[in-house]
Amino acid sequence: MSMEGSKKETAEHIPHSLAVALELESSTEADEAVIREKLSDLLKSMREDLHIEYTDNANELYEKMRQENCLVRVEKLSRVLDTLNSDKKLHIADEDEYHYANATLPVPEGIKIAFAEGQAPGPVRIAVAFGKTIIGFKTDNIKVEEIDFSENRPDATERKYLCRHVVGDIEKQDIVSVVIRIPRHLMDESLLTEKEMSSKTPFIVRGFNR
Repeated sequence: MSMEGSKKETAEHIPHSLAVALELESSTEADEAVIREKLSDLLKSMREDLHIEYTDNANELYEKMRQENCLVRVEKLSRVLDTLNSDKKLHIADEDEYHYANATLPVPEGIKIAFAEGQAPGPVRIAVAFGKTIIGFKTDNIKVEEIDFSENRPDATERKYLCRHVVGDIEKQDIVSVVIRIPRHLMDESLLTEKEMSSKTPFIVRGFNR
């Protein structure tokens, strides 16, 4: 079988939502019209593949994370979907990796840090044209460590309280909530709620609890 045929066969065997997410993650901001079209396909196929219903209430999702004693981190949506559609674990970091902040507490300031400085995996920043995805996850099956920040930082005490370094793999059942934050101009108007249509918020949220 040719390489092209092998790739085609592999693509045909992955969930449609994962295939669309991978396409979107390879897009650039210049592909705005394409992104808008594929986002509609992504949200629809995620609902079908994962058997979930969306909410636009981010606070409700974050409250669920707090209730379940979760940590949060920004992740590539394709990696999240690969785990949720299968029994694959979501690898975060190895024991010997540099201890950087790769998760935060699910409180407003922690979530703000996660969206601003999301990293996964390792110290490579995620820059996804169609938005960012945050997951809230239980820590039963991973190692959680505090981080010491330089005392020269004016926010060192706050960062120490909010940020964590996690090591290991997140299991499918430990993912509690998923929040996708999408730039407003990339969302087709047909997907917006009445409230979103009349608001001027720069981001649209779609998320779900599991």
